[in-house]
Amino acid sequence: MNKKTVVVAMSGGVDSSVTAGLFLQQGYRVIGLTMRLWRDITKQESFTAEKDAAQVADVLGIEHHVVDFTDIFKNTVVDNFLEEYATGRTPNPCVYCNKKLKFGALYEKAKELGGDYLSTGHYVRLGKDAMGNLRIKRAKYLPKDQSYVLYHLNQEILQHVLFPLGEYDKTHVRALAAEMHLPVFNKKDSQEICFIPDNDHHRFLQIYSKKKDGQGNFVDSKGNVLGLHRGLSHYTVGQRKGLGLAAKAPLFVLSLNCKSNEVVLGFAEETLCKGLLADSIEFSDGSVLKEPLNCTVKIRYNAKPVAATVSPGEEAGKAVVIFAEPLRGPAPGQYAVFYDEDFCLGGGIITQGIKA
Repeated sequence: MNKKTVVVAMSGGVDSSVTAGLFLQQGYRVIGLTMRLWRDITKQESFTAEKDAAQVADVLGIEHHVVDFTDIFKNTVVDNFLEEYATGRTPNPCVYCNKKLKFGALYEKAKELGGDYLSTGHYVRLGKDAMGNLRIKRAKYLPKDQSYVLYHLNQEILQHVLFPLGEYDKTHVRALAAEMHLPVFNKKDSQEICFIPDNDHHRFLQIYSKKKDGQGNFVDSKGNVLGLHRGLSHYTVGQRKGLGLAAKAPLFVLSLNCKSNEVVLGFAEETLCKGLLADSIEFSDGSVLKEPLNCTVKIRYNAKPVAATVSPGEEAGKAVVIFAEPLRGPAPGQYAVFYDEDFCLGGGIITQGIKA
């Protein structure tokens, strides 16, 4: 029996369930920990995640706890989501949740329970760079890679986390779940934000946001009115589909103007940016950007890394990112994440694009 204890964040899904099973097979003492995060006040939500995680823990014969983080989740992740949309930005709440909850409050809870390590079902790997710093590495199976959402993990945390699924693809993980006789082996993957299960952002914002959005004008880059939009929360920079306007060529969202309640549209060539500005820059080795860094960058979760140069901004914690080739519409509120081949170096929050 391995004397080390691994606390596994169990969401009730296949990935975290297999993660717990793998550590049990390796002889670790395993404790399952499930976060209670959100209940939609408009619906009678079931505790499906908690029930499924408890069933898996029972099959594996491991200790299982549920920790109520509903207040901290509301006060951090949900409030940040509402604030970002209210200012015309497009947030990624999963990145924010990983930072504040999974590798914040949950990480501390894992230590309270005597955990030597915290583990999750993320598809990433761990490795050391040439300087001996621990880094998140992209998963072997790149279509499932989740390194983008963990760019902020620092050296202290990286010494106490484990990610076994980075070596597998999803088909293999489901096969392992079946071999372990886990009741969730064929459970569908979640495709939406956990606190918006119907994927209707606009409905959610209308219910919870203090700032209610409504119809306004679509305008072009010169201010000419093109039609009516349904509300700013329906749109994001770079969006093409769902605009409901006829034009000689496809139109794209260039920007959102909260003060005038306008959505600025343009043609494909107008969306191109030679770079972006970002703030809240942090690197996993704790370093501060003092000179230009040549690397690759991802500007959204599903984007491919592209060659870029990251230079210090005018103020501490800010950066100027210049792409090797222009890209379409970096969206304010999303994250720019920096890579050296498979190593994730760090990242920051996009504040605006720099037009080509």
